[in-house]
Amino acid sequence: MTKYPMRIALTVLLAAAAAYGAASLPDDGSGGRRSADARFADSAARKPPVIMIVMDEIPVDALLGEDGNIDAGRFPNFADLAGNGTWYRNASTVYDSTTKAIPAILDGKLPRKGTRPSFSGHPQSVYDLFGRRGYRVVSSEEATAICPPRYCRGAKAARPAILPFLQEGRRERLRSFVARVRPGPPTFYLKHVLLPHGPYMFLPSGKQSRAGWRDPLASMNSIPGFFDDYLTLHNQQRLLLQMGFMDHELGLLFDRLRRQKLYDTAMIVVTADHGISSEVGRRSRRTTDRRNADEVAPVPLFIKAPRQARGRTDSSYVRTTDIVPTMADVLGVRMPYRADGRSARSPAVRRRRGIRVIKRDFSGIIKISGPEMERRRRALTRRRLRLFGSGDWASLYTGIGPNRDLIGRPVSTLRTTRGGTVRARLAAGATAGAVNSASLVRPTEVSGQLAGGRPGSERDLAVAVNGRIEAVGRSFHLTRSRTDFRPGRAESFALNVPEATLRVGRNSIEVFEVTGGGVLRPLGGT
Repeated sequence: MTKYPMRIALTVLLAAAAAYGAASLPDDGSGGRRSADARFADSAARKPPVIMIVMDEIPVDALLGEDGNIDAGRFPNFADLAGNGTWYRNASTVYDSTTKAIPAILDGKLPRKGTRPSFSGHPQSVYDLFGRRGYRVVSSEEATAICPPRYCRGAKAARPAILPFLQEGRRERLRSFVARVRPGPPTFYLKHVLLPHGPYMFLPSGKQSRAGWRDPLASMNSIPGFFDDYLTLHNQQRLLLQMGFMDHELGLLFDRLRRQKLYDTAMIVVTADHGISSEVGRRSRRTTDRRNADEVAPVPLFIKAPRQARGRTDSSYVRTTDIVPTMADVLGVRMPYRADGRSARSPAVRRRRGIRVIKRDFSGIIKISGPEMERRRRALTRRRLRLFGSGDWASLYTGIGPNRDLIGRPVSTLRTTRGGTVRARLAAGATAGAVNSASLVRPTEVSGQLAGGRPGSERDLAVAVNGRIEAVGRSFHLTRSRTDFRPGRAESFALNVPEATLRVGRNSIEVFEVTGGGVLRPLGGT
């Protein structure tokens, strides 16, 4: 008599069921059982590709149009993501400096004084959320070193130097990262990109306004330039153009995902470390206080879940420490460690009624209520729209500077007078008007210094491109140094012209002083 008849019978039944299941698998068209691609498709459904982009220093409300939604005319790819994913419109940072703000995003823990921006200082992070589930990791960090060697082979123990990364290769590193996104085993892709952070040089077309990273006027976007109101507006124009470039690059990523049939199944997360203020007359535009928190604290946060196709706007006061817990919640997986943040879909987050930002020196917390924050952000948006327009890039150039009625008018139809003693010296020299069709450079920033004027004098200006006025502004004086805020001796100028006004080959660029009654006095050009 068999000693274990029930166990033998069960074993036989299980074997028969397995054989029947194998026999009933769909054919792959070649006479075999299910193909490797089909088996991978099942795996991908359970472990979708995850792409996370962390931008740097973006004033999120500058993405908005007249209707309060993402401006699809200027930023079609941000609008595309909002239309396919969830836009957390009240998301905010918990800290205002990159080397602590980004680790807070990646591990969901509040910054602590003295903690290094590396895997030794942040031993558990988003990399564990995916690495422990068998995901391959493709990581490109530009200011931190959070990915540990167990997931990132050859990982450095210290963060990279940020300044060289700001000066060279931002476009190239981003596009190299995008080129690594492809079908295959489940993969977590993470890219921190130092954009739209300055230096401001990139354009919405994917081109750039000059060949190198150095500003045409030294210190024009640092403390010596922070004390002039017109120059502040000029630099905001440049920032908006660079945001347009970031939108262009997101479009390249989304196009690649769609070509490879990954977009629908992927989780896509786009956010940033913090914003930047537009205040005039202050030494720092990044350090948060109650006065500028409405510009520095808000950040973009878009999360497209796998298979999500309908956009949704969530007004919860999400913090950057909530991003990784939200990703885990959306994917239906448990956090592998305890974070300070909570899922954006949790009751704890929905109960919040304002923002909290840790002071840079860790001396306290800046707290602003939701109603106050929203009121201030609406006021900022109204002012920005009045100055810089919306819906297209042409309106960016028509709202700042004196004598705006001159824009678009041929010089031949305007009154002119002979040139005087003041002459313009263009920063780019004699090649400022040259456009090479094969080059990335489009010289859209007309800048330099004026010689021959009275000390301390400033004047209204206009720039003509190929015989038509395309920009107006005024001259300015940078401060003498970062510590001496008295105006320097040099009278400088900087005006942005639309890229569309430049033609391949030689362009005529003329700088005029606009005198009483709108009369133009030539100051020079190319």
